[in-house]
Amino acid sequence: MPAAKPATPLADVTDSLEQVFQPEGPLAGLLPAYEHRPEQTQAAAAVEEAFRSRRHCLVEAGTGVGKTLAYLVPAVRAISQGQRVVVSTHTINLQVQLLEKDIPLVRRLFPRVDVRPVLMKGRGNYLCLQDLDAAEADLFKASDPLFRKVKAWARKTKTGDVADLPFVYPDWHEVAANPDTCRRQDCRYYERCHYFQMRRRAGNANLFVVNHALFLSDLALRRAEPNNTVIPDYHLVVLDEAHHLEDVATKVFGIELASRHVPRFAERLARSRGLELEGARVDALERLNAELFAAFATDRAEFFFRDALGDEGEEAARSTATRLCAVLAEIQGDLLKQAREADEGLRDRLEGLANIGGRLRQEIHTLFFDEDPGCIRWGERGAPPPGTRVRKAEVRTSLHYSPIDVGRVLEEMLWPTADSVVLTSATLSNSGGFSYLRSRLHVPEDALECVVGSPFCYRRQALLYVPGHLPPPEARPTEEHLDRLAEEIERVVTLTGGRAFLLFTSRRALDALHERLKDRLPFPLFRQGDMPPARLLEAFRESGNGCLLGTQTFWEGVDVQGDALSCVVIDRLPFAVPDSPITQARTEAIKARGGDWFAEFSMPQAQIRLKQGFGRLIRTRTDRGIVCVLDSRLIHKAYGREFVRSLPPASRASLWRRVERFWSGGAV
Repeated sequence: MPAAKPATPLADVTDSLEQVFQPEGPLAGLLPAYEHRPEQTQAAAAVEEAFRSRRHCLVEAGTGVGKTLAYLVPAVRAISQGQRVVVSTHTINLQVQLLEKDIPLVRRLFPRVDVRPVLMKGRGNYLCLQDLDAAEADLFKASDPLFRKVKAWARKTKTGDVADLPFVYPDWHEVAANPDTCRRQDCRYYERCHYFQMRRRAGNANLFVVNHALFLSDLALRRAEPNNTVIPDYHLVVLDEAHHLEDVATKVFGIELASRHVPRFAERLARSRGLELEGARVDALERLNAELFAAFATDRAEFFFRDALGDEGEEAARSTATRLCAVLAEIQGDLLKQAREADEGLRDRLEGLANIGGRLRQEIHTLFFDEDPGCIRWGERGAPPPGTRVRKAEVRTSLHYSPIDVGRVLEEMLWPTADSVVLTSATLSNSGGFSYLRSRLHVPEDALECVVGSPFCYRRQALLYVPGHLPPPEARPTEEHLDRLAEEIERVVTLTGGRAFLLFTSRRALDALHERLKDRLPFPLFRQGDMPPARLLEAFRESGNGCLLGTQTFWEGVDVQGDALSCVVIDRLPFAVPDSPITQARTEAIKARGGDWFAEFSMPQAQIRLKQGFGRLIRTRTDRGIVCVLDSRLIHKAYGREFVRSLPPASRASLWRRVERFWSGGAV
């Protein structure tokens, strides 16, 4: 009887990275389909060196490198030495992959290391049992069938996480954990509180999986209240999907006041039993809020305050904001006065409502009267978010007070906080380097850098097709130009038999091309917005030959492998909307210091975005297909060559006969 094949030994923290990742090494023993990729070892070595030398690090790892294991292996080796590590992502999908697949794998890889992971989410994701009681005491909640379903779920849920709620509850904000209503150790539900149970689990962990919003919010909390942080103290940080960091920081370190926030508060006041408030005051909240937001009536999707209001309008809006703050202050005072004389249950509710009113008042005051030269006041108008409960069809307006340069904030909060911060993504560099990211995030000069390409053979697997005969796009495409784009899309996707992502830089272009293509293509069309993104992607996969038309959601983080996706069409170079207030403010800041806004900001941002769209096509070594960019500036403008150099080294074509030759298997 032949001797049994000896089991592959598992990894030890004393092994070199080359030993861990080698073709016959311990990782290969755990993964039957393991492929040795030198690029993965190179990326892991950069991360480990950053951890060892206590320096920050920028790592771009192309599609297929396996960057998650490239940072998790060094992270576990650091944990073995008593270090605590934060891994922060932008998307929920990556968090799920980390917790269900990658972290269990590295725990099996290093069985002698006590790795204790925990998933941490922000308060708003967790059910608050106290606020659930308060909602039940409302005049209308007890008879709401959806609320009764929430109550039934609350009795059996072990996590209290909204992600585990098997249906959509539009009023989740009323029962979610809220810092304004939270009584911490004084709450009768403290021991059972889902949010604080998560916090207690985190206290025993050494690997914290969070998202960027929570991580950055915790940084701000560390500066304001050092003894009240959410994430326990840590030594090392990995920020995956780090190309989103500036956008997330802009939101976290700014203020947003939506047109529904004050009415939502007024409704809670009106529904609360045991509360004695003058009806005129509650009515005044809604009236003044409506007056305030009516001042921003404009047909622009995004706008500066000054452009929407003008000088006289700005003064009138400030006057309205002052009166609104005064009413909020009066209501807050009344609530606190009544709380002093109320029984414990009612007192908790009144104090929580007072805190909500106080926070709204502070945000409105900052929004209209703060004079930080590093921030801008702007607004946006659009439809309410999916799942929002509205009383009638309405346009949602949001007002913002946002930092222009988040790097200045990160300079104070992020870089000094941890021994080492690693920023990584498949799309982090521009023109082969990190100059853009360094300037936007104020990355310290001594930070390490590592760029590793994809192990895929792009020249054989992918064709970049730019129709040279198309005129360059205009800011607002003409009907004739849209007709020509439709003809080109029809020609390309007919060649590939459908199986295409059609990615657009604007909703207007998406809808215009959908209208032209719906009766011309013999393939199922799936349009973003017609169903939830996950269901849309599922329907696309099931169709076998469909074409999915999408905007921002589908440019990244979507993984369709094999023959299901053989073509990606991009309507134009993804430059940021030039009249966006954030874009304008940041380009003006660059010009004010004598910089080149196009080379330093606009072009690098678009390069990274284009790489993200291109990256949807080739996901494995066996994938093959065409990326068609319907923007002839790629070949007719000098800067177009820089865009092409930033993309994976695919074959190229600008003539249709070369596209047909590639698709038939010939050399281009």
